[in-house]
Amino acid sequence: MDICSTLFLILFFFLFFVFVVYIISIFRREQHDDFEPNISIIIPAYNEEKNISRCIDSIYGSDYPLHKMEIMVVDDGSTDNTKNIVKGCKDILLLNQNHKGKSEALNLGTRHAKNDFIVSIDADTILDKKCIKELVKPIKNPNIGATTGTSKVKNISNIWTIFQNIEYHYNNLIRKSFSSVFNNGIWFFGALACYRKSAIEKIGYFKKDTLTEDMDIALELYKAGYKTFHVHNAFSYTIVPSTFKELYSQRSRWWMGVLQSLTKNRKLFSHKSSPSILFLYINQFWWSFYALLSLPVIIYQVNYWLPYNTSTYFNLFSYLFRWFSLAGPFYVIYKIPEWGLNFHNFFGVFSGIISAILIIASIRMFKDRINLKNTFALFFYFPYTIILNIMISVSLITYIFSKKRFFIR
Repeated sequence: MDICSTLFLILFFFLFFVFVVYIISIFRREQHDDFEPNISIIIPAYNEEKNISRCIDSIYGSDYPLHKMEIMVVDDGSTDNTKNIVKGCKDILLLNQNHKGKSEALNLGTRHAKNDFIVSIDADTILDKKCIKELVKPIKNPNIGATTGTSKVKNISNIWTIFQNIEYHYNNLIRKSFSSVFNNGIWFFGALACYRKSAIEKIGYFKKDTLTEDMDIALELYKAGYKTFHVHNAFSYTIVPSTFKELYSQRSRWWMGVLQSLTKNRKLFSHKSSPSILFLYINQFWWSFYALLSLPVIIYQVNYWLPYNTSTYFNLFSYLFRWFSLAGPFYVIYKIPEWGLNFHNFFGVFSGIISAILIIASIRMFKDRINLKNTFALFFYFPYTIILNIMISVSLITYIFSKKRFFIR
């Protein structure tokens, strides 16, 4: 078996496992008792004058009882008009610190919090009316240390945000499926989260030794005996990167931060851990390996068959179009009577089809529409994943040669 076939085989089994978990999750009914405790809402903010008002307005517009909410904004040394905007808002506690980062902002807010349950909301996040009420319900279970909600894309305005909209749906489907089936979350997003204050205190608050404090604290909570849970119907809307440079900066930080968090908490990788945790470890390191190898493999595959498809410009265009769109898998299926079914075709084709099915399911699950933008993103999702893999590869290579490791263990 050559390296190409091996990569496609492993890719297929990864996607097939996710597909099976999703199918099982369909038959699981999540029921959480009503739970409406007093909560402390922390909004860490750094130069958020464009977003902070909408975030605060969405909190006030929530159907969670206002008298049960303590709202505070922790300004992380902003140099714009963020503090003045917050001062003009009613019943909001403003805390100030020098620019120390989000972790320290959350820690400052947590220490000042009067209530046992803390909801953290990024300043560029807008909440659905029922979001807080749904987010808080599962944490009534004393075994759950934190919950996280479903982030949807607010600014669907160009090619980058159109693809991210689909990607967010897809990732939210996986998070929902794993939480439902294994009763423990997989990727933890701190843009919208509810924490048990006593659990945060028990593990020593948020740490600054990784690039992703949210994934790190989720693993720390698990290590301390708590579970995390994804609440799929706690909807919020976030502003995503709208340029290539912004997207690369975000994904580089996310990917390397999760790897740092997993490495730091590597003792969790054992047969005793939740399947969600095990899959998280295997998935992150496998995709790092795949990202480094996938581009050379794809270039080799495209180039190998290219001489057979250059007789006319139309043939060349059709060949490349099939390679980099959803038309490719269906074209191979159409050609099975003529070409036959071989090992490479089967796993490569069905990996693409499984991904498409999961994306369509995720669009419907999170109440989006199969409109022109989403159809375009679905049809050309493969080239977008290539770009993401290139970003991962560059991030890995840059990190290897970087002197700054963000934590020493």
